[in-house]
Formats: sequence, C-alpha cells, structure tokens
Amino acid sequence: MAQNVASPGRTAPVVTPDRSATVRARRELLVCTAPDLPSISWRNHRNGELEGLDADIAHALAARLSVRPVFVETAPGGVIDMVERGACDLGMGGLGVSPARAARVAFTTPFLAGPLAAITQRARSRVAGWTGLDREGVVVAVLAGSVAEEVMRQHARQAEILPVRPPMVPEQEISAGRADVFVTDYADSRRLREDDTWQVAHAPRSLGHTLYAYAVPRGDPAWLAEVNGFLAQVKADGTLPRAAQRWGLREMVVN
Repeated sequence: MAQNVASPGRTAPVVTPDRSATVRARRELLVCTAPDLPSISWRNHRNGELEGLDADIAHALAARLSVRPVFVETAPGGVIDMVERGACDLGMGGLGVSPARAARVAFTTPFLAGPLAAITQRARSRVAGWTGLDREGVVVAVLAGSVAEEVMRQHARQAEILPVRPPMVPEQEISAGRADVFVTDYADSRRLREDDTWQVAHAPRSLGHTLYAYAVPRGDPAWLAEVNGFLAQVKADGTLPRAAQRWGLREMVVN
C-alpha cells in the first residue's frame, strides 16, 4: 500500500481545518454564549430555555446546516476565550467588534450597531452621565476584556479605569462605592433601562458606535464565508429583521 512520506527538507503540506464538514459530521452546532443579555442571549428561568435574537439565529443556522444547536454557556467576557481555543463553532452573545478581539478570533459581517452607555445611580452620583466623566478622582468600572474597556483606555485621560472580572459585576462596584460610573455597550445597557435604580446615558457621537458580530475560530475562511453567507441570506429574506423586531432590537440592525 502506498504511503505519503514527507521527503527530507521538504515542508509538509498544511492541513486547513474544515469546520463546516466537522459540524455536519457531528450533527451539532456548538454555540458559545453568555446568557446575561435580555433580548439577545438570556436564560428564561420560567422554562429553562435560552431566548433572544442570538438563540433565534442559532436555530436558523443549525436548520440550514441540518444539525441541532448546542449552547455552551460561559461567564460574561468568556466567549472570545472559548472561540479562540476552538471550544465552539460559533460565538454569540452581544459580541462587540474591536481590534484586540479581531486579533484573536474571526468576526462575521456586523449585523447590529449601537453606542456605548454610561450607567450611574439615580439616587447618588457625582457623575452626570458623560458630563465630567473623564476627570481626576472619577473611577470608571468596565467589564474586563470588553470593548468598553478598550474604548475608555483610549479616550480617558484623567479618570481611573477599573476592570471588573466575574463573578463580580460592574454595578456592584458602584453600589459598594468603589466606582462612580459603569461604562458598557448598548446591548448590555438595555437590561438596566427599566430599572429605576440606574440612569443610562448614551455616549456622544465622537466615541462612535459599537458594531456587533458573531465570532468563529481563526484560520478557517470557508467556515467564516459560510456563516457570512447565511447572515446575508437572513438579512435579505427578512428573518433577521423580524427576529430583531420581536426582541425590540430593530433599531440596532445594520443593513
């Protein structure tokens, strides 16, 4: 039987991963997500189901591939790590695109966009939204590894940036008096809008908008192209806009 033997001094061929074939052979689409964002990725404690725009889109992608979706849950901020390690086929959960993240994973074409938000306590705060946020003595809490942390480190000149890591959450730092304001992305800020404890102020246009996309492991352009083709299809046929409308996210959809 003939065998393929690499000749001395000759570079062995590079094997390109084929995640699309792996997903179909496995008959499962592994989706990493942090179910902490209402309307996007959220665990409904009444029925135990994962709900939101991402769940709808994951089910639609799985149906296109003739497989079943399997949601792999992780802590907030952990999705990028898991995608980078190849622990899942697709990362979801309000993932903001940034240069630092794009060096670790491959992002699909963005499909949502929204401004950053500054969160303060209504009852007591010495920071009025974005007014006076960047001044000496102000402590700005951000979720460690988030797009908000990257943006604030780029733009803040005097305020102290306080990265918060799970299991702690930035709101706890404000309540405990260790931070004055919490800066997060638009998707995350939605969960606090209807809570009278918090005041939500959107960022000025000078800070731009956060683009949201799904993440896949780097090094497999065919899989990235397949997911991008799917996103283009669900945009064109109305599946994505209808799902966004259902979850109150229509204003965030990028055409």
